[in-house]
Amino acid sequence: MPPLASVDIGSNTLRLLIAEGWTSGPLKPIRVERRITRLGERFLPTRILQPPAMARSIAALREFAQLMAENGVQDYLAAATAVVREAGNGAEFLRRVEEEAGLRVRLLSGTEEAELALRGAALVTAGGGAPIALFDIGGGSTEVIRQVPGGSPGVESVSLPIGVVHLTETFLRDDPPGLEACARLAGHVRAILEAVSFAAPLDRLLWVGTAGTVTTLAAMYLELQHYDPDRINGVVLERSWLVDLCNRLADTPVASRRAIVGLEPGREDIILAGALVILELMETFRFSRVTVSDAGLLEGLFLELCQRHRGLSLP
Repeated sequence: MPPLASVDIGSNTLRLLIAEGWTSGPLKPIRVERRITRLGERFLPTRILQPPAMARSIAALREFAQLMAENGVQDYLAAATAVVREAGNGAEFLRRVEEEAGLRVRLLSGTEEAELALRGAALVTAGGGAPIALFDIGGGSTEVIRQVPGGSPGVESVSLPIGVVHLTETFLRDDPPGLEACARLAGHVRAILEAVSFAAPLDRLLWVGTAGTVTTLAAMYLELQHYDPDRINGVVLERSWLVDLCNRLADTPVASRRAIVGLEPGREDIILAGALVILELMETFRFSRVTVSDAGLLEGLFLELCQRHRGLSLP
């Protein structure tokens, strides 16, 4: 089968996967690209995508379209997430993407985003028989989804207005922000999480984190000079390590964070907000360690595309 592709248009990062059509086993990537364009920059309080952010993102998507053509991609599935969902000019942005980059983009609901992320993460996550609870922390929202073995439906999910770009711009404006600002951010996130309830119990779950925040934290934990998905998958981050990291980052200026090994350039300002969100998830849902998955929404989109082409059932 000729190559297929998926594109994830996130609030902070745009990602591209070009791979051979999937039937079973691991995906066989031909090309994986990511561009931090900060589409959700200065989104609040107007809830309008800003012209510079749209221009950066469209330029990256135009580059993705060129890479797809160069690699002989037969079909693709591109999807946009939280910040485009909520934007007053989200439809205009998607129209411009089609006109200027030549890409048709599907706007995901929060539920679709969560379920696709879980399916993607399941490709690389060995639960040992335990049901999985997954969180996906993005620039504009956080999705939490859990498997319900034997239930109908088989998953429960929630999409929350917790995004690291918005949180950073609202609560961590000083440089360095200090512990008091971190406490205000944590309190805001806690209030949102405390209103969440799941019908199925949350005990005896394998908690898995996916997307750029948690994979970057794993790279920092491993002190990776070069990002390696195979080393990231399966890394376990403990609450105690995250607490120590947040305390250090709270008093470290953004420019100085650039020297931290494993911290992806472009995430220096938002990584603290992401780590604080994980700590609040741990506190609310009572778990103390998270297993990291490099796979998530991007891979879930790719699996759906393969299902469309081959009539496969998604895992």
